[in-house]
Amino acid sequence: MARKRESTKLVKIKDAINLINQRVSLIGIVIEQREPKQCRNNDWICTLRVIDDTYPSPGFTVNVFCNTLEELPQIKNYDDMILFTRIKIQTFDSGKRVNAACDRWVSSFALFEGATGKDFLCYQCTSSFHEEEALYKSSMDDLRKVFAGSSGFLKAQSSIYRVTPCSQENFSFLREIKNGKCFDLVCKILHADEQMSTVFVWDGTDAPPAFILTTGVEEDEAFSSLSVNTFLSRDTLLSFPTLGTILRVSLSNHLFHQVKPGDWVKLHHLLCEVDRGSWVGKVTNSTKVRRAQDDCLVEKIMRIYDKRIASKLGHIPYWSFPSPPGLTETDDNCAPFVSLMDIITFPKVTCKYKCIVRVVAAYPWQLEDFCSDENRRHRVLLTLEDPTATLDVFLGDKEAEYFWGLGFQNTEILRNKRNRLLGIRGFSNLGAPRNPPWIECCIFSYYTHKADPWMTRKYRIFGTRLLD
Repeated sequence: MARKRESTKLVKIKDAINLINQRVSLIGIVIEQREPKQCRNNDWICTLRVIDDTYPSPGFTVNVFCNTLEELPQIKNYDDMILFTRIKIQTFDSGKRVNAACDRWVSSFALFEGATGKDFLCYQCTSSFHEEEALYKSSMDDLRKVFAGSSGFLKAQSSIYRVTPCSQENFSFLREIKNGKCFDLVCKILHADEQMSTVFVWDGTDAPPAFILTTGVEEDEAFSSLSVNTFLSRDTLLSFPTLGTILRVSLSNHLFHQVKPGDWVKLHHLLCEVDRGSWVGKVTNSTKVRRAQDDCLVEKIMRIYDKRIASKLGHIPYWSFPSPPGLTETDDNCAPFVSLMDIITFPKVTCKYKCIVRVVAAYPWQLEDFCSDENRRHRVLLTLEDPTATLDVFLGDKEAEYFWGLGFQNTEILRNKRNRLLGIRGFSNLGAPRNPPWIECCIFSYYTHKADPWMTRKYRIFGTRLLD
């Protein structure tokens, strides 16, 4: 039979700092968690700062070592309690300072939610933790009573939630981002891939329309968008909000290991760039991630969003106000406006919609190819964009003739209309960045195979005319 390890003496932090090179157990409240780092031996280290009633400031440092990143403490709240067993008290800085080491061979820890609440809930512990919670329960209760009315003090002490060095006024909305600039964002994580190498975040606002850089590929192939709906399945998109830009954030490190989809976070010093007409967030060496579950900014964001979805004009892109420039007119004046994400996630395969979008690409590019065969059938694929998604829609036959008007029979007039629609300024300036105008259009969704309607779902423009 395996011999059970003896429990070490539980001490207060004030006493622990005098027990150099000894192993002790202690209970504290976590007020800081620093970014994890990988050691030379491939172990992971995370530094915590904890307090108790004998050592409320500045806090006691404990270095936690684990085999993997996932085994490190995953702190949820600013007032969570941690129980360490058999950690070693040691000195550093030539004996001038003291900390503790929670190694992966002898030591263990357990995290408990809600030090200022009525009940303890253990939500994470090491595999070597042998239900020692029962041995120290009375001491945990005593510490909880000390801090029962001190949630404000704990929150002020905690750097898990504290915005440092940024203040509340430093945070921007997605509608305020600029290409090549770093900014701070409060947002909700909607989705992440399995490796947490890409996350999708949202704050309910519309990112500004980006310029489209023409590279010449439009002449040979259809436009390849990097919008969020091109990366994720429709089933995943069904759980997303249908208003507001969803920003794809590409990661190069482990910054997001402590958070998960559904969490509100604060992203400090995030770099935003435009890639193929779509906004992309990238981390920098100074990017930081903090939870923001109880932050007043979250409440502000949701108040703004709730007002938006309740408004009749809420589904109109923010950047198209006060109204599109009048380039098109539609036959259906009574239908409410919807976003492209509304269309993609609509519960019926076939339906009619009205929306305000930009036409960011057309395929084929050459006007002579708009007529597809000897029967003179007119067919072009347009890529539409709004702040929520991109959508490929067909414009063909009678609807194409109605859309282009009399200019459809004149190549020069048709070219001018096509260029105006795509934001091309002058025939000789095809390589310049494009900024397509907002237009109003009607869209119809349909399927091509009755046996599999969702997989063969397509879209086409109808009842829309491009004005002269």
